[in-house]
Amino acid sequence: MISNLDYYKTFFYVATYSSFSSAAKALFVSQSAVSQTIKKLEEELGTTLFTRSGQHINLTESGELLFDRVKIAFNEFQKAELDIKNYESMTLNNISVGITETSLRYGFLDCLEAFKNRHPDVHLSISGNTTQEMFSYLRENRIDFALIIISDLLAHKNQDIQLEKCFQIQDVFIASSEMEIDFSKEYSLSELLSYPTISVSESSNFRENLDRLFQENGLVFQPTYKLENMNQVLNFTKRKFGIGVLPYAYAKDDIERGTLKIIKTTPVPKRTVYIACLKGKSLSGMCLSLYDFIRRYNVIEDIDV
Repeated sequence: MISNLDYYKTFFYVATYSSFSSAAKALFVSQSAVSQTIKKLEEELGTTLFTRSGQHINLTESGELLFDRVKIAFNEFQKAELDIKNYESMTLNNISVGITETSLRYGFLDCLEAFKNRHPDVHLSISGNTTQEMFSYLRENRIDFALIIISDLLAHKNQDIQLEKCFQIQDVFIASSEMEIDFSKEYSLSELLSYPTISVSESSNFRENLDRLFQENGLVFQPTYKLENMNQVLNFTKRKFGIGVLPYAYAKDDIERGTLKIIKTTPVPKRTVYIACLKGKSLSGMCLSLYDFIRRYNVIEDIDV
């Protein structure tokens, strides 16, 4: 194999331009340097690559054979460079975000749409998982950052995660307006437990905050209907299975229509939506833009109880 691949590069330019002087200009070298390089290449190959007639040069049969191969190689090099540039561009614009279902309920789907409209080249990868799964994804570098919801009491448990407060949400006890219950009365937590109750399973961060409320009041919360997600809790509550407990955003539309009503009782401690990323992680330019865009976004109005 030829000891210096630059010989082939010089040969490619001379053959393409059919001119030593034009090749020299394209390569930003002297014409004599081009001539010397071609001479060395011919010596190593043991053949003549060009015939010269005055100022005109032509490829010999050996030169034609070599040019056919070198041309293919250089085209592949150019394709590789383009692929790398496209890959780097895509990588810079590729953002992986973890967003819980509840966060989307608070308007962050609209937020992502607004950002996408401003930056049409961005590639968004969204993971919708539980808060604990989000923490794992951050530690494994599977996502750039996440919107997570936890109580302030639980935030300190994850010292390797950088948490920035975004806003707070209120979880509420609700029931169908057709359910036989006095909505004007303020109920104690123990009185609520005399009714069928509806909630998500213990594995959720939501339940950890709710269970602590009952424990602090000397009670154990064991829902009659234990469901997989908030949408199921909402639907079961609307069908009068019992008293449901879920973030206000899920019930907002039905409360405004009057099909569901909030039950007056000891309020569930508010939880905070945090923007979370792994401490020390460097975010790309586009990723940092989305991070700041979310920080400034106005969420839907929540309720104080």
